[in-house]
Amino acid sequence: MSEQLMQDAFAKMQIEFKQAQRLTQQGELIKAEAIYHEMLEQEQNYPPALYGLAELADKIDEQDVREDLLNRAIEEIKDTKDRNQKSLIAIWLTEKAEALMKLNRQDDARVCIAESERIIKENLA
Repeated sequence: MSEQLMQDAFAKMQIEFKQAQRLTQQGELIKAEAIYHEMLEQEQNYPPALYGLAELADKIDEQDVREDLLNRAIEEIKDTKDRNQKSLIAIWLTEKAEALMKLNRQDDARVCIAESERIIKENLA
């Protein structure tokens, strides 16, 4: 995902988020997880932290957990008017669809993709 898009959509805790992302890329998943949980202690249901944990869940193939975390992140910003946050919702829906496909829930995945497409078209208008 575009780091710039995440920065534009969420100005708070960018240093922590970048550090956790770096640790994830380096395979330091436990350290990254700790940072995301610290972020959630500072702000409950902070979407970037939920998304980061969803990425970690994907890395350890916990697709049910990934789906739940993406749902929570989306829920937090579903009523936004901010174009950057809407773009993130579309991306997160696509990632949720990927998790659902891995769980053999193709019909649910199709619904996510359709919703993502709708948001993208609306965001472009």
